[in-house]
Amino acid sequence: MKKLSLVQWIKCATIFLTCTVSFNLFAQAYPNRPINMILPFPTGGGTDVAARLFAKYFSEELGQNVVVENRPGAGGNLGAGLFAKSHPDGYTLLFTAQSPVTIADSVSKNLSFNPQVDLVPVVLTQLTPVLVVVPSDLPVKNLEDLVHQSHALKANLNFGSPGAGNEFHLVSEWLKKDLKMDITHIPYKGSGPALIDLIAGRIQMMVASPASVSQYIADGRIRAIATLSKDRLSGFPRVPTAIESGFPNIVYDAWFGLFVPLNTPPVVITRLEKAAEATSQHLGYRNQVLALGMIPVAMGASEFKMTIKKNREVWSNLIPALKLSEDIYK
Repeated sequence: MKKLSLVQWIKCATIFLTCTVSFNLFAQAYPNRPINMILPFPTGGGTDVAARLFAKYFSEELGQNVVVENRPGAGGNLGAGLFAKSHPDGYTLLFTAQSPVTIADSVSKNLSFNPQVDLVPVVLTQLTPVLVVVPSDLPVKNLEDLVHQSHALKANLNFGSPGAGNEFHLVSEWLKKDLKMDITHIPYKGSGPALIDLIAGRIQMMVASPASVSQYIADGRIRAIATLSKDRLSGFPRVPTAIESGFPNIVYDAWFGLFVPLNTPPVVITRLEKAAEATSQHLGYRNQVLALGMIPVAMGASEFKMTIKKNREVWSNLIPALKLSEDIYK
């Protein structure tokens, strides 16, 4: 091996020190301007509520505004695709539910991004239970009633979702399959329009997060007939689980998480992870999240990756049995 001369050693040391100083200066300076947080879903839904609440307190921890930008479309894939092409400098983040992360590439082979490569997990921010809800005037009190109603009405029973290929659409399809219901899917552009039609009785079922529907349950316009969580929810103690209702195969909780683009510097990821952890401990934030029926967490990148892997396995095994259309996102 050829030995380096003294001059060459000095040059190498200078380059190393320069890179180290630059790296440390970047770490100390980040963030020094507002951060854009892409939300690949419409305004008004549970994910939007969760994102804006998180961004408010996350901004305080980072010392810079975190601006939520809704970029809905194709079950979350449009916004996720735009995010994946963004510069990996920590100033463009993705806040999303599972759809584009664990579901999309099992449904479609025509994505503009690779969820397993382009979406780098930083932190899982909130866990959210899932409720099955119906219009208050539908004579249905539990899942068994819903099954009987679907058989009695046959093609006249419909369920709504925030969009074709959306996580809650597929959970509904899972319910339909496992409960052997005769019920038709009606996709909407977001949970808001779907809830309007649910309240009006134009559709007869939805699965949704408590953040989306709790106000309508409270004022009696819709009724929660089941939770898909393992245990009953403290905010809805009278609502039985699917397990209690005789359907033990349906256990599901959703989550929201924060991602950065591929090749984002590790120092940025560490800064974001620490800020998210501090956010999760803020009393005001925790109280508001819990009031919405969600659970504030700060699952770090390593554990979050394992959670995503497990979720992907569940959906990749389940989706073929649901027999969904290849062009579901079009």
